[in-house]
Amino acid sequence: MEVEIDLPSFLTAGDEQRFFQGLKDLTAIREFQMNDGRLLLRMEIRFLTKSASREFIALLTRYQVSLAPLRCLSETNKKFIWLADAHEYWHQSMFGDPQTVPERKIIHG
Repeated sequence: MEVEIDLPSFLTAGDEQRFFQGLKDLTAIREFQMNDGRLLLRMEIRFLTKSASREFIALLTRYQVSLAPLRCLSETNKKFIWLADAHEYWHQSMFGDPQTVPERKIIHG
């Protein structure tokens, strides 16, 4: 699965390095590439466990990255239905108000 997100603003070179190291530490992230302020992530869904998903969400949240591109996980795969829990801290960023959350950008599933 490929997902495209907006790159966050980094405060320092070390801050940027920690973000990308966080992505490298997630076994579900197979590769990533930057393109004009966007980040294309290639993920292996079978390695995206609940724990790994929470780590990924925490990393993106820490860097104030919109989670809207990830909402397709709960929409297309029963394994991730728990992501739609409205009581979770990520719900607003992932689902939010449909009129204010940018449309998801999924390259292919």
